[in-house]
Amino acid sequence: MKRSATLAALAMFAALPARASITFIPHESGGDRRDWAFEIGVAFITSNNIDDFLNARYNVNSGPAGGEVYVFTASRRLGELEWNIGDHTFRPQLELPFTLEIFDENSRAPFPDLNVSFNVRWVDFPWSEHLHTTFSMGIGLSYSHKVPLMDIQRHPDDSRSRLKFNWPISLTFGLPEHPEHQAMLFLLHQSGGHVFDRGGINSVGVGYRFDF
Repeated sequence: MKRSATLAALAMFAALPARASITFIPHESGGDRRDWAFEIGVAFITSNNIDDFLNARYNVNSGPAGGEVYVFTASRRLGELEWNIGDHTFRPQLELPFTLEIFDENSRAPFPDLNVSFNVRWVDFPWSEHLHTTFSMGIGLSYSHKVPLMDIQRHPDDSRSRLKFNWPISLTFGLPEHPEHQAMLFLLHQSGGHVFDRGGINSVGVGYRFDF
């Protein structure tokens, strides 16, 4: 009996790829297909690791290395993936965000940080007809005019690079009647990824996103 159940489970698993397909659909302007999104927000520099956020812990630093990061993003829509799994179709959006971050530390004058990333935005949440919701995650590069003090504070014995990997994460909410207007919670993560250096910094923030 157990052997039959195992064979049946393996057969079902083997059949999944045959029923699944992914197609890239390039973005075309017109109708409700908006070409760009603009985001503005403010994040607070923390001394936390990513694992702390997963456990709902964060520490906004009030010392010299703390402060705020002001974020301005223009994001170009590239298209979507039509992902068919059995009888279900999902359409994650592909975007190319360009972001200017202004670090305003407690003990230094503000300085710029430039970012470009490739983002995937999940839009197929079952409750979106009641509360329009999206979740995005990306990967890219970040170049800072100065090494943030928090980066130095968290890694005092390591040389630090102004060039990092950028890992933006965001969650947005909006009214279904006006999905172009969205409140946003986001995480800014910059890390050397064991290429430029080891470790990095994290900032958590709130903002506004407008699709146009």
